[in-house]
Amino acid sequence: MKLLLELHDLCVERGISISTAESCTSGLIASNITTISGSSVYFKGGVVAYQNSIKTDLLDISENLINNKGEVSTEVVEKMAANSLLKFQSDFSVATSGYAGPNGGTKINPVGTVFISIAAKKKISSRRFFFSGEREYIASQATIKAIEFLIDEIKK
Repeated sequence: MKLLLELHDLCVERGISISTAESCTSGLIASNITTISGSSVYFKGGVVAYQNSIKTDLLDISENLINNKGEVSTEVVEKMAANSLLKFQSDFSVATSGYAGPNGGTKINPVGTVFISIAAKKKISSRRFFFSGEREYIASQATIKAIEFLIDEIKK
């Protein structure tokens, strides 16, 4: 809750708007943000782009990029964040893509791998995380890290 209140205060004080594009977190980031009363002042909305067809159709990510880099990659999550920023006309956007398990994953990106990207008008920052545990725990930890990462980027 403290983290969400910090995000709330930052956005209100600075007049910042945010949006989300979530895959492996399935809307948990948006849901957490909106638990704070008054979040409609800065939270514009989000997309749960769980299937690749949603990434291509709603977020305008090319099939070639997904096929060449994989849906769980820095390149795809950066495009998700950048295109969410444009579509929602927000100041910041946070995007996630990963393997929450128990199925999925690759040798390079095993179950527990989550890419998080924060897009702003002039900069995109991305990080790769690895979480262990059950599916719900991985999604929960990815949500917390995404909000922390967003706060860090807003503060810069």
